[in-house]
Amino acid sequence: MQSPDDVATAIGRNVRALRQQRRMTIDALAAASGVSRGTVIQIETARGNPSIGTLVHLAEALRVGVTSLVDRDATPRVVVRRAEQAVPLWSSEAGSTAVFRIGTDPPDVVELWDWTLEPGDAFDGEAHPIGTAEVLSVLRGRLGLRVGAVEHELGEGDTVMFQAHVPHRYSGAGEGPVRFTMVVLQPGDAGLVPPTAIAPAEPD
Repeated sequence: MQSPDDVATAIGRNVRALRQQRRMTIDALAAASGVSRGTVIQIETARGNPSIGTLVHLAEALRVGVTSLVDRDATPRVVVRRAEQAVPLWSSEAGSTAVFRIGTDPPDVVELWDWTLEPGDAFDGEAHPIGTAEVLSVLRGRLGLRVGAVEHELGEGDTVMFQAHVPHRYSGAGEGPVRFTMVVLQPGDAGLVPPTAIAPAEPD
């Protein structure tokens, strides 16, 4: 049997974590749940045991079940995706590929990609929602990067981060293939889902 203090600590930790994941302020959660701001603060700081009715209202506002609020399991989630499970989501006639390695679920989406572009080949990325960032690191070869109207060239070991709410283009800029990793950070939109396919590049 869990002690009241253990229950209060678990509920406080879970409510605070879920609220922050959904980018809600304490005031926003209070308004959405109909629970007073002071009560939300007390719950998050484990200074009281909320009633069943309060838990139900908070769970509804946070879009989870009550079980998620009282769960004491604080073990970090670990997801391993083996090499053979990686998903190639784009390829070109020239032999270029984009492999989706792993990603997170909304609301805060993080995607890890593994790209290889053959010399002269390219991929055009559409504008993402404002707030999206991409981080690219060149493992081998030379990468051409166009963000909006600005051109960049990166060599082996170079890394770049850019705001991706404008159209952008990656291209093989050297004599051999370029391989690079890409991390896409797309925060806070609950309507986003991990990709199932990406469109081919348009001719330059």
